[in-house]
Amino acid sequence: MVAMVPGSISHLQTRWLMIGTLVGLMSLAGCAVKTDEVLELQRDKLDLQRQLRQAEGTISEQQKTLRQRDEQISTLSGLEPEQLKVLFRVEQIDLGRYTGGTNLDKKGGDDGVRVYLIPQDQSGRTVTAAGRVEIDVFDLARKEESLLMSYSFTAAEAKEQWRSGGFANHYSFTCPWKDKEPLGDEITIRVKFVDYLSGRSFAATKQCRINNSQNR
Repeated sequence: MVAMVPGSISHLQTRWLMIGTLVGLMSLAGCAVKTDEVLELQRDKLDLQRQLRQAEGTISEQQKTLRQRDEQISTLSGLEPEQLKVLFRVEQIDLGRYTGGTNLDKKGGDDGVRVYLIPQDQSGRTVTAAGRVEIDVFDLARKEESLLMSYSFTAAEAKEQWRSGGFANHYSFTCPWKDKEPLGDEITIRVKFVDYLSGRSFAATKQCRINNSQNR
């Protein structure tokens, strides 16, 4: 994302006001001014309005990101530097072996996917870590618009999907089909995990076979 400084907004606003003033004066001049010149200025004015809206949206997103960073800093503020060094940090993520199609209604064929997400440290050991999760499911049998569906979970929502105890130490997300179903017997699942503690992003992809009722 391109950083947008306040000065850029002021510059756009000044240009927009100047063009608006010129359009008004030229309109008052009537026939003395060529119509195409007025239309050109009006197009410039509309383009500047669009740029202003985009710039304001960018700043809003950046402010949101800053607030999230402030929350992370607040969480860590009570830890000493030596304590931070020994924290188990996420260095990679893995998708469990049972990640793939799932039959939710116990009828013919899979009607969604279940994703087992495992945050890991540099040694491949499971780490209990909070973070935001994004899941994209692709059906490469579709020549166009291969993205089948997407799911996203905030850190708070993902926390509710954490499973621990015994051999279960992972996130478990159940994602039913949405508007479309796979055409073939294979899908690709891509998962992105944004670690709440560090803000770092990790991704993993897995191809999975499914029981597709449409092919029966």
